[in-house]
Amino acid sequence: MKDRWEIILSGVGGQGLIMSGTILGEAATVYEGKNATLTSSYGTETRGTFTKSDVIISSTEIYYPEVMKEDIILALAPVAYDRYVPSMDKEAILIYDSSLISHIKETGVKQEGYPITDMARRLGNAAAANIIALGIIVKKTGVVSKESILQAISDGFSNKPQVIELNHRAFMEGFQLA
Repeated sequence: MKDRWEIILSGVGGQGLIMSGTILGEAATVYEGKNATLTSSYGTETRGTFTKSDVIISSTEIYYPEVMKEDIILALAPVAYDRYVPSMDKEAILIYDSSLISHIKETGVKQEGYPITDMARRLGNAAAANIIALGIIVKKTGVVSKESILQAISDGFSNKPQVIELNHRAFMEGFQLA
């Protein structure tokens, strides 16, 4: 397994990408003793504009908090897909939401589409798409264990048992899909 992962979670405001980055980082640092950074960028409006979270997880020190050479890019919206697909590293993997992104560009990079939003709707809450995506990323990379993510979800929503249950189911759906 790799010692360092550089992950970009991208989409539009309101999709929970900062929360996903936080959960991923906490799973790495609190439950696995790794180092992690999270930086976020988003438009001035709270919903509907481009947003991203850069997450770096490493077993060694991290000297710069933003992704320099991505390993994984998650695109949950067409604007995010269009931003990254033309210029991403050829070694990276682009995971995109095939429920929302249909105009796929052949650029020579590895792209994997999953019906993330459709799955979240079937679970009863489209807002769970970000957690389904985390399940896919964790299964594809092994960056952290599923147990660490499930514990980070439980801790992050400790006062909301129904949200914990939904997010655990969403994470496992994504994990099993990948």
